[in-house]
Amino acid sequence: MKMVLLQSGFAFLRQYHQESPLDLDDDRFVRLHEWLLRELSAIDTIAKLTPGERAIYRDLCSRCQKRYLVIKEAPAYKSLLAVGRNAGPSIGENLGGFGRTVYDRVRDLKKLVDFSNCKNVVMVGSGAFPATLLWLHDNFPTLHYVGLDIDPGCVKMATELMTALGIDNIHFELVDGRQYDFDGTDFVYVANHVIPKRSVLDQIARSTSVRQVVVREPTPRAELLSEAVKPDLPSAFIPEAAGSEGGTMSYDLMLRRR
Repeated sequence: MKMVLLQSGFAFLRQYHQESPLDLDDDRFVRLHEWLLRELSAIDTIAKLTPGERAIYRDLCSRCQKRYLVIKEAPAYKSLLAVGRNAGPSIGENLGGFGRTVYDRVRDLKKLVDFSNCKNVVMVGSGAFPATLLWLHDNFPTLHYVGLDIDPGCVKMATELMTALGIDNIHFELVDGRQYDFDGTDFVYVANHVIPKRSVLDQIARSTSVRQVVVREPTPRAELLSEAVKPDLPSAFIPEAAGSEGGTMSYDLMLRRR
């Protein structure tokens, strides 16, 4: 493994890189990645990293974060799949542990978004375990939801989960958000792991029907784990309000059209 030098501190990043986390088995990987998350949570920002350092570590850490989420969400997915139509009116009541955490983290949407005149919702980057869409469905069950993902495995798994739960107003499409036609959509939610967020927002801006957009944004200490778009928003949008971090090192950022 090539040595990666750090001119600006954060020796824990060099140590993480040298462990070759993506080559580890799941148990060892999870322990190492959770150590990284603890180290990141103890700092304020990664701004002291040089651009070269930031590029190296963002590439590794973002890929590792995606793997971590897949591993951690798997038990919640399997549990819901087994419960199926016995889940009851609130899907969230069947979740615990990490599954409940990712479900609850979007509770601020009730304060950020006006759902009173909302009929059609699209989520970009819905994943195999669409916790955000499940939360939205529990709280606004009469709306129509579409989840977009570029991974065919995620689309297949999420579709199978909705079928098992008997939910018929959440559908999934294998499509890149940069090419999706958002006409007729009232509200769009862009997941934290979507890349590039700016290009997706440019596509959303082309639809006049979309009046409300929320982007899941990393905090300054977590910008190695996912892409931050707030510093480089398309001209069509300005930040309007932000939800709470809730211990997840990311938050919901409400955007308003100019």
